[in-house]
Amino acid sequence: MTSSAQAVLCRYRYDPLDRLASSSPVRQEDIQRFYQKNVLATEIQGALRSTVFQHEDRLLAQQRHVDDLVDTTLLATDQQRSVLQLVDNTGVESMAYSVYGHHPAESGLTSLLGFNGERRDPATGHYLLGNGYRAYNPVLMRFN
Repeated sequence: MTSSAQAVLCRYRYDPLDRLASSSPVRQEDIQRFYQKNVLATEIQGALRSTVFQHEDRLLAQQRHVDDLVDTTLLATDQQRSVLQLVDNTGVESMAYSVYGHHPAESGLTSLLGFNGERRDPATGHYLLGNGYRAYNPVLMRFN
């Protein structure tokens, strides 16, 4: 009889309002998340700070700060807040999703948000909906 080895990919911590406050991926620095009106506004991982700018319910841009370097990316979205294009000083990258939100592996530019304006968990590839308490797997098209 063989035993299946289980490995912990990431540990998650929630604040008193049941929002995902931080995660600790294996062999990486902790990721802290900050919200504004129950929407992800800033994410900090070590020296990297990513901030999402929006007006009312529209995503506009994201900024990444690493030490003294600042990289700004404009976000082109649809009515459901899915990020369809990323525009920065190096060019334009288009993003496409399946009907259920699956997006293949990332290429050059990266967006903090993706399908329906949600953050995809880097450890699992799932969307952590409801500020992190409900995991949606776009490959299986199911909630976990």
